[in-house]
Amino acid sequence: RKSADSLSFIPFISFCREGCFSPISPEACPLVQSFMCHNRTFILDGHVQLKTGLQTQERHLFLFTDLLVVAKSKSHSHFKLKCQARLCEMWTAFCTEEVCEGSTDPERSFVLGWPTTNCVANFRSAEQKETWLSFLQSRIREEKEKDYPKSIPLKIIAKDVGTCAYSKTLSVTNVDTANDVILMALQQLGINGSEKDYKLWVISGREDAPYPLIGHEYPFGIKMSHIRDAMPHGSKHCACPRQLQGSFLTEQLPQELQCQFVLKPSRLAVCQQLNDLSQKSFKRKRSIINWAFWRGPGTHLDNAPLSSTSAAPGKLFGLLLTAICEDDNLPKPLL
Repeated sequence: RKSADSLSFIPFISFCREGCFSPISPEACPLVQSFMCHNRTFILDGHVQLKTGLQTQERHLFLFTDLLVVAKSKSHSHFKLKCQARLCEMWTAFCTEEVCEGSTDPERSFVLGWPTTNCVANFRSAEQKETWLSFLQSRIREEKEKDYPKSIPLKIIAKDVGTCAYSKTLSVTNVDTANDVILMALQQLGINGSEKDYKLWVISGREDAPYPLIGHEYPFGIKMSHIRDAMPHGSKHCACPRQLQGSFLTEQLPQELQCQFVLKPSRLAVCQQLNDLSQKSFKRKRSIINWAFWRGPGTHLDNAPLSSTSAAPGKLFGLLLTAICEDDNLPKPLL
């Protein structure tokens, strides 16, 4: 049995839907053939369920030495391409509960990700899962060793931290995770806290809205994915285009190919701060109405009177809260 690193000795392997192994030729599948070239080798393929949130999709994976191709099965030998990812820009993790709703079998699942995507890959058996995980981790590691450059400048914008927005440019390597970048940013910005207190968000021209990173992703790979997509057609699919210039490592990219990294307090940290503030400021429990609609600045809050009835009544859509709240409870739509 060959190791995952001995790729030159591995025969083409296919995992069929019933979970058995059967040798196939890559020429038998037009999709595989379309990705073949002189410096790329087909390794294995297999059926998988990809889960994100509440959504589950039946997909077929094709692993090459430098690419992972995700396709939808149309027939035994015909597949529709859904996406492709460079292995040097990919990651694996085991925080399945952070990615999809519902229970997943950890013996058959792991988190699979590439720029702008995290999903849970659920295989039909523990053996298939271990095989895919071993091959992917080995190939990702080897492709990262070939990466060029090995580090890039990454601008981090801090928002909702202190009284104004400010930024720092960090030198980030291709093996630094999002949590590593958060810690570096906090140190450079002189902010006390840990990676649990903050989230790194990505604003990408590919997506409609900003999205938070869980912590295991590689910001280097996300940034380089946008840079490589801006390269000329003949080189942008290459894992390490040597003609990368300094201008590509800055923000001088088309809007749809730009991405920004924003550091924000995590929701858990914000809730904890509010909880600590409320416990520190009040000796007795304040009315939920007065707390929810309190508009005074922090200095006023610290000096607020203990009586919950002495605060000026707030209003909601021009109406007194006491007029629309029954038994000191907020309206259900707000809750």
